[in-house]
Amino acid sequence: MSDDKNPLQPLEKAHEETWFMRRNAQLIEQMRDRMQAEEAAALLKQNTGVEDDEIALALARLGVTADTAPALHLVPLVEVAWADGEIQGDERDLLLEAADATGVTEGPARDFFETLLENRPAQAFFDTALDFISAMLQALPESEADKARDNLTDFAHRVAKASGGLFGLFWTVDDEERSALAHIAEKLEKGRPKATEKLLDKV
Repeated sequence: MSDDKNPLQPLEKAHEETWFMRRNAQLIEQMRDRMQAEEAAALLKQNTGVEDDEIALALARLGVTADTAPALHLVPLVEVAWADGEIQGDERDLLLEAADATGVTEGPARDFFETLLENRPAQAFFDTALDFISAMLQALPESEADKARDNLTDFAHRVAKASGGLFGLFWTVDDEERSALAHIAEKLEKGRPKATEKLLDKV
């Protein structure tokens, strides 16, 4: 059918061209995002020592960079604090104490950490961060890994207890916090079911 018999044909063609232009722009943007994520993942591997490509790429896609990665070891504590839907004052104080004690005191890592206290991260972030920590622990000598794991889980329990109790006299751990602790134990104690059972007996 010729153009003079179909006056809408030029308009239809213009719409089609516009659609393809937008689609091409989307594909280019996706490619750019993927390349940036891959570059960020490579820097994470280089600066943290993690060898798992999948974990590094997942962290990069969640916005973690080599500069903010030093705060990742605090994520299990953040997960416990957020378990009941909000971070209590005592919990926040303990989290800041943990950050100070582990050298997350300033710069991008500190800023990143404080954003985690203001806005609850998605569960995918908690899961990926725990996978990262678990991979790092597995790369350590067993004695060092055990010590690091124990320090982390003990502090997680302190955070869980911080908001519980009556007038601060008796501590309790609610179901949400217990569930978060179980999730952390499962991630960090891979291949060590007895250690996980022992850890949960503390709650």
